[in-house]
Amino acid sequence: MRIAVLADTHVPSRLGSVQGRVYEECADSDLILHAGDLVEADVLRDLERFADVRAVRGNMDDASLQNALPDKQIFELEGFRIGLTHGSGAPLGITSRVLRTFGGQELDIIIHGHSHHYSLQRMDDLMILNPGAVVDRSFAVLTLQSGEEPQVEHITF
Repeated sequence: MRIAVLADTHVPSRLGSVQGRVYEECADSDLILHAGDLVEADVLRDLERFADVRAVRGNMDDASLQNALPDKQIFELEGFRIGLTHGSGAPLGITSRVLRTFGGQELDIIIHGHSHHYSLQRMDDLMILNPGAVVDRSFAVLTLQSGEEPQVEHITF
C-alpha cells in the first residue's frame, strides 16, 4: 500500500495552493494521510480527488475543520497499527508530547506534523514520522506491506 503522508499545507494562509509534485504523488497513492493544518476545508476536498484521505485537525485549521476532524486517529493498515495526530507546542519536546497523546497504546507507527521539520525516529518497534511541511516543500511517501518493514521516502521539491 502506497500512502502519501502530508502535514502543514497552510493553504491559503501561507501557500497559494498545493504544489504539483504533491498532486503527482497523491495520484499515485492508495491513501493520503494528512497530519493537520490544512487550514481550509477546500484543501481536504481537493486532495479527495486523488485518493481516500484520513486527516486530523491542526492548531491553524479553520472552524469547519476543527469541528469536522478529530484530534487523533488510530487505525490499522496492512497489519500495522497507526496513530495520526498533529502535535503541539514548541519543536523541542514534540516527540514526548505526541507519545503522550496516544497514552501508551500499542502502535507500530505514529505520524504527526506541527514542527514543519521532517523526522523519522525509531523507538524499539515504534516508528515516528513527521513528513515535514508541504508549505516548506516537504512530505513523505510511506509504503506498507503486511509482514515487511515499512518504507519511507522523504520528498522535497
